[in-house]
Amino acid sequence: MDKSFKILFVPNGGRIAPATRYRIYQYLPFLDEAGIKYKVYSAICDNTTVRMVGSSALTGLRKNMYYARVFFERLIRFFRIFYLAGIFDVVFLQRTTFPLGLEKLLRKRNKNIIFDIDDSIYMPDKEERGLTGRIKKYIKKEEVVSALKVSKCVIVENNHIRSFAAGFCANIHIITGPIDTVKNFPRQASGKNDTVIIGWIGSPSTTVYLDMLKGILVELSEKYDIKLNLVGAGKYSIPGVRVENVGWSEAIEVGELHKFDIGVMPMPDNEWTRGKVGCKMLQYMVNAIPAVVSYTPTNAEIIHDGANGFLAYDKKDWINKISILIENLQLRKGMGLKGRQVVEERYSVIANAGTFIKILKDTISS
Repeated sequence: MDKSFKILFVPNGGRIAPATRYRIYQYLPFLDEAGIKYKVYSAICDNTTVRMVGSSALTGLRKNMYYARVFFERLIRFFRIFYLAGIFDVVFLQRTTFPLGLEKLLRKRNKNIIFDIDDSIYMPDKEERGLTGRIKKYIKKEEVVSALKVSKCVIVENNHIRSFAAGFCANIHIITGPIDTVKNFPRQASGKNDTVIIGWIGSPSTTVYLDMLKGILVELSEKYDIKLNLVGAGKYSIPGVRVENVGWSEAIEVGELHKFDIGVMPMPDNEWTRGKVGCKMLQYMVNAIPAVVSYTPTNAEIIHDGANGFLAYDKKDWINKISILIENLQLRKGMGLKGRQVVEERYSVIANAGTFIKILKDTISS
């Protein structure tokens, strides 16, 4: 490998941001092994990333001040990115867009731009209201489209995002996940504890989806000895359901997941969620935890109902399928291991690292 082959990774946030960890940092050991040099320089600093992860809790003036901070920070850090782009062979933008159409200026500095988009970031935030919401609705999509147009190559999470991106870039690759199958390993289900742990991992901004299960979990609690373990949800409770909240950190993530007997991922089926491949679903599967997830066409590409997990279409389905797993320890073990196998074969870092490195090389040679 030519020693001059160098990649500038520009994630939308620091390492605490899940997309940065999954779409960049997990590949770095493989780049080291291949002799590829790199630098990671995020579009916002670590302190602002912390605010970004918790931004859903901000309201009014505080939220507007946060948006202003992100705008000016991205603008200021762009000039450092612009300089670095001239001394690296490839610029890899992970969700990163810039204000004022500055991607066009970046392309003049380096034509080998890869844009990685793993979420429906071109869609408006439904929780935004008023003038701020209208402005964001317009700017958000325009910035993403601008990044797509200047990119030589685009990597997307799934087919739904591919359909959108194809209107602006012809060279598109799909990489779902990926998940580290070394750090994450099959949990050992002893079956000694009579209490069945139903688990969920996420962030405070996504607990709104948990509301879909409130009545379901109350009904299940009346029939079974269950507890709901939440990782990263903040302070969340459901009257009539035993709930344990644990703060998320990278160091304890796998250990907390291994406490789960069943993993759940509720979400509505709409344009926003179809652009997501729920990371939590893959986290359950890679740790051999049987997953029950809401049906969306995207989820159905990964979960084969009744084989490597369960798809739930409505309230009755949620109750029936969680009940089946509560009552059948052997099914939980078998389904969990089948989920793990699917991740190893298709969605692991190991399975996708070669493809990722080839994309980097082809971007230079094309």
